[in-house]
Amino acid sequence: MSILPDWRIRQLAQAGMISPFEERLVRTSENAGVISYGLSSFGYDLRCADEWKVFTNVMSAIVDPKHFDERSFVDIQANEIIIPPNSFVLARSLEYMKIPDNVMVVALGKSTYARCFSADTKVALADGRALTLEQMATGAQAGEVYFGYSVGPYGRLMLTELEAPRLVGQDSLLEIVLDNGEIIHATPDHEFLLRDGRVQAAAALRPGTSLMPLYRSLRRGYEMVYQPSNGFMYPTHRLADEFNLRRGIYTDEPGTHRHHLDFDRLNNTPWNIVRMEAGEHLRLHNAHSYGEGFDAAEHGESIRHSLARLRQDDEWYTAYRAAQSERAKQFWQAEEYAEQRAALMAQHRARWADPEQRAAQAERQAQFWHNNPGARTQQAQRSQASWASASAERRQSQADHARSINLRSDVTAATLRQALDSTGSVRGAARLLKVDRSAFRRFPEVLSAFRGIPMTSEQPTINHKVVSVRPLHGQHDVYCLTVPEAGNFALEAGVFVSNCGIVANVTPLEPGWEGHVTLEFSNTTPLPAKMYAFEGCVQLLFFEGERPEVTYKDRGGKYQGQTGVTLPRL
Repeated sequence: MSILPDWRIRQLAQAGMISPFEERLVRTSENAGVISYGLSSFGYDLRCADEWKVFTNVMSAIVDPKHFDERSFVDIQANEIIIPPNSFVLARSLEYMKIPDNVMVVALGKSTYARCFSADTKVALADGRALTLEQMATGAQAGEVYFGYSVGPYGRLMLTELEAPRLVGQDSLLEIVLDNGEIIHATPDHEFLLRDGRVQAAAALRPGTSLMPLYRSLRRGYEMVYQPSNGFMYPTHRLADEFNLRRGIYTDEPGTHRHHLDFDRLNNTPWNIVRMEAGEHLRLHNAHSYGEGFDAAEHGESIRHSLARLRQDDEWYTAYRAAQSERAKQFWQAEEYAEQRAALMAQHRARWADPEQRAAQAERQAQFWHNNPGARTQQAQRSQASWASASAERRQSQADHARSINLRSDVTAATLRQALDSTGSVRGAARLLKVDRSAFRRFPEVLSAFRGIPMTSEQPTINHKVVSVRPLHGQHDVYCLTVPEAGNFALEAGVFVSNCGIVANVTPLEPGWEGHVTLEFSNTTPLPAKMYAFEGCVQLLFFEGERPEVTYKDRGGKYQGQTGVTLPRL
């Protein structure tokens, strides 16, 4: 079967397939803009009549597809209709359709109601990926579930489920260029979230307009996101944890840690986050981190560096020493550590029970004090001088070695810092860059900054302002998705856009069927949505092929010849 162009649709319409038929695409009426209807290049934009059945739960009736209770609907005749949040409305087409025996018709929603983007628009996902809307639509058909970023109540960032990514149809697009170099292709009516929390259609954006930003960065391998409500960076895995708490997946128990099930710190999909008892969590990560390939010297150096930095805070260091002293007392006195104490003492006894160990140590001590009476201070001075000299020699040797080896030009301060932030450790960065850790000695300032950087309060510098807006030529495939919980989502470009709202559900029109088309429109947003009668509502695509053995008319279909808004029939 092949899709029909405008000239072939016109031929069939004039033969009675569409009545009344508008043989051009109408965009204005009496100097006022309308949602386009009529014949397009490869389809026909159907119009809504002014008859509506609005779903309401006032009677607490159950929506049963086998037994629709008419008490669930309010009949309204009007030129405009308001669909309540998360509700739906049934309508009928203004046009009467009479489908030829060799034609199949598929309906798509109008992008004017859906608000859409080009197929290659990337969406920021919580699992670390950035997929295009087209890829998401394909994945959703295979059962994939997606989670992204939304601005929730009071301007606070949250994780939400991104539902029903889908092809909507074809429409004109605008090109919006941002000050970070990103380019977005959106329908003129698509709403963007402004920095002050308001929304504005793409067509109304102007150079200099400040948009609500999505700022992300890595800290020790964890993703941090900018909270617009308070101006601080916040761990994404905590947002995933909050999602699970909202859903009742688990409770906020004291003394628990958040854990990534797959050990991937960038995969912040809510199902990858669980709560674990704090001690169990630490033991699990110790076993994972201190296993094969663990560098004890590097680990010790990192701890010494961090403690040296923290000691500069007298209040912290005093509290730290007190805490360590209390832990030591607990270890040597508390009954719960009896087994560990016994094992440690057994280890010491075994070492000093070795006659050779004891004799060697005794000989060393006796010899020193015999030859150097009262020389404790002198020995300390000689040791300091010796270590200083050795350190100077080692530093010179390391510098000579660094000059003699073939340095990789692609390992720069920037690439090193990116690798450190991505992996969270020197060892991980070396593995990622496929170099020996000694290569990092060229960048001591990068290592120092990485080890001492705070986890919060870094302020982003990019403001995500609009640089330019211009129309694109022609009609383009447009896609969208739905976010019922928040009504908005984040693009990979780093801005937030409104939820794509009204979803059209229309059964395909089979060969031989005729009647007024019953249309279902679902409002998937948390806000009321408006629809208009006598204007475009869905786009029909026509496919022509061979006549089937049995048409809809031949088998006496129960919806044949329907003339009003028709509820499902058994």
